[in-house]
Amino acid sequence: MTNLNLRNIGIIAHVDAGKTTLTERVLFYAGETHSMGDVHDGNTRTDSSVQERQMGITIGSAAVNVNWNNHRINIIDTPGHIDFNIEVKRSLRVLDGAVVVFDSVAGVEPQSETNWRLADQYGVPRICLVNKMDRTGADYFSVVNAIQKQLGAQPLVTQLPIGSEAEFKGMVDLASKQAYIWKEECTSAETINIPAELEASVEHYREALLYELAEHDQSVMEAILNEEEITEIQIRTAIRKGTIEGKFVPVLCASAYKNKGVELLLNAVVDYLPSPKERQVIEAKTQNSEQVILKVDINEDFCALAFKVTTDKHGTLTYLRVYSGELEAGEKVVNASHNKTERIGRMFVMQANQKQPVDTIQAGDIVAVQGLKHTSTGDTLCNENCVVQLETITASKPVIELAVEAKNKAEQTKLTDALRQITKEDPSLHFSTNNSQEMILAGMGELHLEVVLKRLDTDFGVQAKTGKPQVAWQEAFTQNTEINVRYKKQDGGPGQFAEVNLVFEVIDNNQIEFENRITGGAIPNEFIGSVEKGIRSAAQSGVLGGYPCSGFNAILLDGSYHAQDSSQLAFEIAGTKAFQQAAQKAACTLLEPVMKVEIVLPQEHVGDCIGDLVRRRSEILEQTHRGNSVVIQARAPLANMFGYIGDLRSLSAGRGNFSMVFDQYQQVPANITAGVLKQS
Repeated sequence: MTNLNLRNIGIIAHVDAGKTTLTERVLFYAGETHSMGDVHDGNTRTDSSVQERQMGITIGSAAVNVNWNNHRINIIDTPGHIDFNIEVKRSLRVLDGAVVVFDSVAGVEPQSETNWRLADQYGVPRICLVNKMDRTGADYFSVVNAIQKQLGAQPLVTQLPIGSEAEFKGMVDLASKQAYIWKEECTSAETINIPAELEASVEHYREALLYELAEHDQSVMEAILNEEEITEIQIRTAIRKGTIEGKFVPVLCASAYKNKGVELLLNAVVDYLPSPKERQVIEAKTQNSEQVILKVDINEDFCALAFKVTTDKHGTLTYLRVYSGELEAGEKVVNASHNKTERIGRMFVMQANQKQPVDTIQAGDIVAVQGLKHTSTGDTLCNENCVVQLETITASKPVIELAVEAKNKAEQTKLTDALRQITKEDPSLHFSTNNSQEMILAGMGELHLEVVLKRLDTDFGVQAKTGKPQVAWQEAFTQNTEINVRYKKQDGGPGQFAEVNLVFEVIDNNQIEFENRITGGAIPNEFIGSVEKGIRSAAQSGVLGGYPCSGFNAILLDGSYHAQDSSQLAFEIAGTKAFQQAAQKAACTLLEPVMKVEIVLPQEHVGDCIGDLVRRRSEILEQTHRGNSVVIQARAPLANMFGYIGDLRSLSAGRGNFSMVFDQYQQVPANITAGVLKQS
């Protein structure tokens, strides 16, 4: 059986909500470190790369583990910036629970919402922590209301703060009715009586807590109806049950930087978040596409998901989440995603960038292994006796591009090899060569590409020249069309023949779908995949400006073949020609990435800011107040947001700030399209 005293959790939040500071305090309180690092000093355990320490932000997710109350807790500290959202996505894919950190002043910020939706997608139970309760303008219940209103969640208040802003001292735990405070310069909590001014609030919120629990727990309901005393164990058991089932999210408060509330958060992680055994059903598919359920048990066949690949001076490290079975170093496994055999080299439990060797890994573990040659992010590794595939990890499409070239011919190969290595580590980063033979690097934002360029210098010793950032435009069909292509070639040798009849339908997403409706063997099965391959390959260069085309479903209805002259190549060419003809008939349009923007600035500068946004073709969605500041929510084309931070600071006397996350692709106005196509 798998150890129930194990927790695999992530710490997720918007940038600057205090995730890394919180992780640093967790390591200290659990006895893993003897001093607490500071993000501003660049000496935290999880921000270990040169770029992270220079820029003061988390770029790559880092795994650490601690022991607390006889439980082992694996923690992944994730980035808060949208440009590195793939790190959050692949972490949440393999975790059993999460602590979502909110700034007590800013509340639910754009990246908080993005991360919350990802956690919903993967069914990850959560605890909410309202952090920075010592900040001026801190408002615990405003954040609680925002969680309910903006995220559509059911917040369960489990703590009440004692004091606020500079007077924040501690909190009251509603399950135990116990009050805790932290005196200045003291890292340990002191137990006190509930302050008299809070007694009424404690009774009110405790009663609300119990009635919420009663809706989901029979024992609490019966105790209330029978007017029986409800024990602390009953309450915590009911909170745990509802949290794991996703009925509500417990809300706690803290000031991690001031060392207040960290121990109670660790208690809550142990009490409320699930062990691997208690998580949702783990589904996989066999080679015949049959669905199977994996048991989280060391006695089952081995199965693990590779969720991250990194490279250091010692070679490649592949991070695995083990879902079932047990494995020892040196054993062979099957990469079910690529039908390759891999031999497991050395295995490690990671403490940020420090490795702790282990001989055996088992169901529930999060580890790193050395020596895998064919494994990438999202691949499934399993026992050869039970070859199955887990749901993979997909990255969002890049929204910004940059032309890069080596400073001299001698470094060209070195630059190419370095970019291939970096893009293998980061699935949200794309590297290709365009029709002009320029190397194009595509990523999720300006910061994303800036970090890559710095890595080229610091990690690979390559300095690259770059062009100006460009928007990653896309093309899309605007109407359905039917195409019949007959490809025939005869030039003395073996001929080539393929005929396909396809319908291209517009779909409401930025994907390319393919559907086979061939009946009666009009086209043999071995050629069907070639038609799809030809379509997907051709779609990488659309007909307007050579931009990738998507948002359609290609339905193969009919066709014909020749017993001698038909081949996979012939049908691939037929698929290519079918797409090209369909794109000409389907009135393709140009699409651009549109961002969801949040600007925070003083009231006196709002008019100038809105006027500037309108000039940038932005849509103003909402204006709200946050303390003494105004928050503007808008949607803006990425093409008009390059260098925005400089203009915003000029407009707001240096007091404005903004954050931006990808929202969707939308059609470009005709007058803008003409300019873009002229440039291309």
